[in-house]
Amino acid sequence: MNTTTNTTNTNTKTNEDDDENFLLKSRKEMLDSFLSPECDFTRELVERAAAAAAATTTTTTTSTTTSATTTMVQLHAPPPRSKRDRFMSAFKGQIKPLQSHRLLDERERILALSQMPLKWNRRKKLKKKNEKTKTNNDGNNNKNNHNSEEEEEGDKIELEKADEMHRKMVLTIYAKLTGDYREEEIDAVGKHWETIGFQGEDPSTDVRACGALAVANMVSFVLFNAAPAIPAAASAASGNANNGVTLGRNAVAVHRLSRCPGQQFPMCALGVTFTSWSIRVLENGFLNEHINDRNSKFNSVWDCLDSYYVGVWNIFYKTWKRGKYSLKDASAVLKHLEKHLACRTGVSKAIRASERVLDM
Repeated sequence: MNTTTNTTNTNTKTNEDDDENFLLKSRKEMLDSFLSPECDFTRELVERAAAAAAATTTTTTTSTTTSATTTMVQLHAPPPRSKRDRFMSAFKGQIKPLQSHRLLDERERILALSQMPLKWNRRKKLKKKNEKTKTNNDGNNNKNNHNSEEEEEGDKIELEKADEMHRKMVLTIYAKLTGDYREEEIDAVGKHWETIGFQGEDPSTDVRACGALAVANMVSFVLFNAAPAIPAAASAASGNANNGVTLGRNAVAVHRLSRCPGQQFPMCALGVTFTSWSIRVLENGFLNEHINDRNSKFNSVWDCLDSYYVGVWNIFYKTWKRGKYSLKDASAVLKHLEKHLACRTGVSKAIRASERVLDM
């Protein structure tokens, strides 16, 4: 009798584990995967280095040409500098770099993630492609075909691992914002992604400008200041099917406002814009003083970047709701917020705003 009850308990546990397998258990699970040595950012880092080298060469060539032309025209004095140029040069002289190799490596991984395309729905296509190659390789040249099959299987495993994390990130955002935890219904390309603010049927097309970092930032916002997770068994007993996954209060408020008639806006598409601001302040070093400060609450670049991102969302929510703005006012509102938040002084404002709790 005891053996039968034990087997039933193990079966229910395995079923619960399978149901929760497609969602992230916590933000730490996502960060550990991206910061682990197994996550390879070589291609993205090489592209960043090539782009930086190309930018420096273009600036040097333009500076030499302009200097040659100006020396022909100019007599003695250099051109007068504007007040803004003097102000920005003084700020750049005060910015200190990150003070450890761990923080520098984390910063480069984050910037490399912004260039990594979102690959959440290519897993099944890769399997079909590999199956076709296996069927075609049943003829001659068995040794060469065997080696090529091993290489393809290795590539498939690596891609599936990256795709699985991207897939978990996207499905977690959808499940937490909508309350729909049916994997077979949401794990597909379709119009249901428009309910959380994507503008197309495939999320990977909307986040192309900022890569997988846009989805990672949205996951952090959705999980920010979330209540302690309820076990799946307890949630099933109480009738709340949340699969042990919690939701931050601020994300609920923003999603409700995005669906409010008259004030609606594409939430996830707007998050890509806020991610571009986060990349800008990270590249310019505006987060360094908050990370380097020993009395600061941030122990990593990720924590500081997510705090800034959440603060931008909180300030946008307050501005959008109080002003009763609509989509026709979106460009003016975003231009105003970008001017005051995507700068050095705006970083402190956003970090302080990230600790607020939004009203529903």
